[in-house]
Amino acid sequence: MNAELPPVADQGALFWRLRARLARNGLRVMLENGRVRLFTMIGTSAVVSAFTFGVSLYLFNELAVNKIPFKGAIVEALFDLLFFTLGTMLIFSTGIILYASLFTSPEARHLLCSPARADHIFATKFQAAVAFSSWGFVILGLPIFVGYGLISGVPWYFYALLPLFLLGYVILPGSVSAAGCLLLVRYMPRNRKQFLTMVGLVLTAVALFWLYRIGMGFRRSLVTAGRELDDLIGQFDLLRSSVAPSHWMTRGVMAAARGDLPGALLPLAQVWSNGLVMFLIAAWIARRVYRTAYDRLSAFGRGKKVYGTSALDRLMNALVFYLDKRTRVLVVKDFRTFRRDPTQWVVLAIFGLLMLIGASNFRQYYSADLAIMDKYAISLMNLCGTSILLCAGLSRFVFPLISLEGRKFWILGLTPVSRDQILRGKFAFAATGSLIVAETLILLSDVLMGLPPEGLVLHAVAVAVIAIGLSALNVGLGAYLPTFKETDPSKIVVGFGGTVNMVTGLGFLVAVIGLMVVPFHVAQLAKGATGGRVMVNPWVYAGIPVALIVGALAVVLPLRAGARSLRDMEF
Repeated sequence: MNAELPPVADQGALFWRLRARLARNGLRVMLENGRVRLFTMIGTSAVVSAFTFGVSLYLFNELAVNKIPFKGAIVEALFDLLFFTLGTMLIFSTGIILYASLFTSPEARHLLCSPARADHIFATKFQAAVAFSSWGFVILGLPIFVGYGLISGVPWYFYALLPLFLLGYVILPGSVSAAGCLLLVRYMPRNRKQFLTMVGLVLTAVALFWLYRIGMGFRRSLVTAGRELDDLIGQFDLLRSSVAPSHWMTRGVMAAARGDLPGALLPLAQVWSNGLVMFLIAAWIARRVYRTAYDRLSAFGRGKKVYGTSALDRLMNALVFYLDKRTRVLVVKDFRTFRRDPTQWVVLAIFGLLMLIGASNFRQYYSADLAIMDKYAISLMNLCGTSILLCAGLSRFVFPLISLEGRKFWILGLTPVSRDQILRGKFAFAATGSLIVAETLILLSDVLMGLPPEGLVLHAVAVAVIAIGLSALNVGLGAYLPTFKETDPSKIVVGFGGTVNMVTGLGFLVAVIGLMVVPFHVAQLAKGATGGRVMVNPWVYAGIPVALIVGALAVVLPLRAGARSLRDMEF
């Protein structure tokens, strides 16, 4: 195959034809053999977009009700925060996906053994990584701006420019992430422990400074009168800088909304030109350091690794004290695999940090007495967002666990544990981690927004039901619908079993949140709209016992079906 590779000048065209053929073949296979999966993915994306669109319409309608200018500083500050948050998430998600594509995939190893140029290999993997990491950005961003356009009344070319803005914006953070990924792998010190410790100290210092800023902001809000709105807009001074790409996006979108077409085209040109220049810089870096970085990573510390327990392993062992010793060993094994894979826990840490930043900024809006940022509406959005991302995270990391054990299941068969214990161990691992992470994020964000005690308790119970139910669904369906022939967890997730699991999990979320949480928030919003003259009807809590029954069924039925299927399997 290497002998057939064309000269260097023709390699770019060859890779373009390769990508086109792979896309065409993949679409044909999905239409012939995986129509259920394809239409399920499209339907799931449509549901998420519709939910985002509905929430956006409600919030922008609140702006109209409260006579807040649609094209003023408040909406600009909101869009600055939105673009900055999404851009930050794109930087980390693209870097994680690109790291796995460039340094751990068998395809990258095969291409590096050929005469293919490193920058062409990088460009192929970069395009796939950006496509995977940015589809959520487009699905979530487009409905928000469509809702804004419908409520505020914008010219027709506002909708025509939106896809250009969104597609151009993903190139810039993706290219920055790609360049950082390559340089980090190439020049990371050989003593990883010291390097990661230093990075951890820097991040801790940044987090402490951020908490100090939040505390000082709360203190000023208590002593200032009539200046809350100025303080609110001042929180976004850094994001409103003329050198911030997120502000270029805001300026362009707002100019298009105001009917200023030349004013919209200039920021659009800034976004695209800077993104393309940054991509060329990343490709230049890849041409010079990619092969060296790959060789360095392949031989990094080989033969010198010492595997043993750590303080985190002992903490995990203590958290599952209610299990027998043999099952606890299996739980610690799964946890150790998780903590050694940075592509898993880094995403979790990033999401937690961004969610707390968003909650603190929403509290600033609430302090400014803006009805659009009512604490009940925002806390419900936080709960829904956390639940959806928890569903996606468990589908990505927990559902494939049984399938990945398939070819090595004979090793577990030699241990003095039953298959039911293996299943219970994976459920305990997933449920314990989900409860700790989800409860911490929800309670901290709710406290920052000043949610009353009954709301805190209700959210805590709902999150517990969701975390435990989703954990059981992913473990049980992972054993009931395994894919033992596949070793790539990302392919297991997008297979038939993974699609069924994702759809079932989303349906479970809708049932629990709709029965347990939504009636309470709707009643509180109605009470606030009437100035407290309407009392909350006790019937809003009638859905709680029904949701608890649904949660119990989500635990018992999948685990029972998965255990029965696992006992009948032959390895």
